[in-house]
Amino acid sequence: MKSILLTTTALVAFAGAAVADGHTSVSFGGDAKLGYNDTINASDDNDFGFYWEADLNVKMSATLDNGLTAAAKFEFDIVDETNGQVALSDAYVLSLTSDTAGLYVGDTSFAAETRWVSAGDMESDGFSEQDGENVIRGDVAVAGIEASVSYTLTDADGNFVQATNGDDTDQLSVGVTGDFGMVSFSAAYQEASEAAFGVQANAANGDYNASEIFGVSASGTFAGATVTVAYASDETLDENSTGIKVAYPFGPVTATAYYVSEDDADGDDNFGVKVAYSDGPISASIDYQDDQGTTKTAVDTKYDIGNGLAILAGYYAQDNESGAPYEDEFYVAGTYDLGGGAKLLVSYAEGVDNPDDEIGGPDYQEGTTVEVSFSF
Repeated sequence: MKSILLTTTALVAFAGAAVADGHTSVSFGGDAKLGYNDTINASDDNDFGFYWEADLNVKMSATLDNGLTAAAKFEFDIVDETNGQVALSDAYVLSLTSDTAGLYVGDTSFAAETRWVSAGDMESDGFSEQDGENVIRGDVAVAGIEASVSYTLTDADGNFVQATNGDDTDQLSVGVTGDFGMVSFSAAYQEASEAAFGVQANAANGDYNASEIFGVSASGTFAGATVTVAYASDETLDENSTGIKVAYPFGPVTATAYYVSEDDADGDDNFGVKVAYSDGPISASIDYQDDQGTTKTAVDTKYDIGNGLAILAGYYAQDNESGAPYEDEFYVAGTYDLGGGAKLLVSYAEGVDNPDDEIGGPDYQEGTTVEVSFSF
């Protein structure tokens, strides 16, 4: 145990340090937190009683003779309440990049996810979202056009695609963005998944969508208003979404509204309005959405008192079309910047009937929480 603790201490002591010889460099960073929460929550993410943890981030890079840059970055969970856990990397990306191209392997985003721009809450643009899967992705930028292509190598539990469908990769994903004069465009496509985890046989891959999907969108600014129009089609489910979103700033206020026409089994269209205010020490927003018959209202406010002290408060309500009960959420919190990457948080939040413990825009824990966090 002592050797493990000494090793951990040595690693944390070098947090933020970097070693370089002109061609290669190794840098260390990390974060740690210590807190107390007074509420037991059914969610595993809600801490109860005293809790603590520390993570270590490492980045290595080298400039090759041909001008390319090779890099690797990974994160280690170093310490939690067990004090002697095995240091396991929970995120890893290996990259080879130039000024106009890049190759990435590991815990990195899919191509469609990287490039797609939606117009509001579109039901048919459910491109797979990377959440622990291992991905190989290539990026290239030519004449103002940026494009990405990716494949999936393993699921979020490290199961290789080969073990599920006999192929080396799964679900080709493509994304392209660019500009034509005053108009920006985005196009994305993903093929249907053939791997077992593509149909969510593995619960760890809840954001991995097995459907074949494509989408196109365009946006531009006219008379001060930014307008985005988009179309997405889920070819597997034979459903599509057509949306328009408009954002208009006036003074310290930005108003955003969207409407999406849905051609799906439910037949309910989606729309929403958000008004955000930011001026000096005060920022606030109110967001109303009616998506597939379920209405959501969220209010978030923040007042920066000064000298590193800020007060936050918010409220969230949801009316389910199914009639299922949903307890309204609210939170009040204070944060204080202690300097040097340290911050103190005191919060109180309620929302016990909700499916998770992340309450409000800042994602606070249920109950009373006192936490000090450090970034190195």
